[in-house]
Amino acid sequence: MFVGVLGGALLFSGLRLLTTSTPDQEAVGANEMPIGASLGIGGLIGGLAGLVGIGGGIFLAPILYMARWGTPREIAGACSLFIFCNSLSGLLGQGAKLAESELTTALLSFWPLALGVLVGGQIGSWLGSAQLRSTWIKRLTALLILYVAARLLIRFAGAF
Repeated sequence: MFVGVLGGALLFSGLRLLTTSTPDQEAVGANEMPIGASLGIGGLIGGLAGLVGIGGGIFLAPILYMARWGTPREIAGACSLFIFCNSLSGLLGQGAKLAESELTTALLSFWPLALGVLVGGQIGSWLGSAQLRSTWIKRLTALLILYVAARLLIRFAGAF
């Protein structure tokens, strides 16, 4: 049931991102939120991301867009950092469960993945910072969210 609700929420968020206008510079940051509420939302997103096993930016990006807390470039950068921190925490948690020799063996078998992430991250940073217009960054974010929503909903449908 959880996967179905999560997939539906992400589907709604992705569709909303595709249908809302991109904030202009004047509208960005107009909505101030108290630090307590920000920490609460961040904690909720982080906890949900850990529970589901994904980086968390998939939940953070729609909230930042809808609240108009940044430009698409700023939101993409903030979500990238958020995903990195959540992913690193997850890797450290998984590593803590393994003995040192098991951890080394597990990490060595995944070195091509780490190299691919590094290269892809550099290409994405270059595209996002200088090459793509803000509208395209927002659209690509929405498509990523819709992709995750579809995968979750397919998984949910297969459970029955």
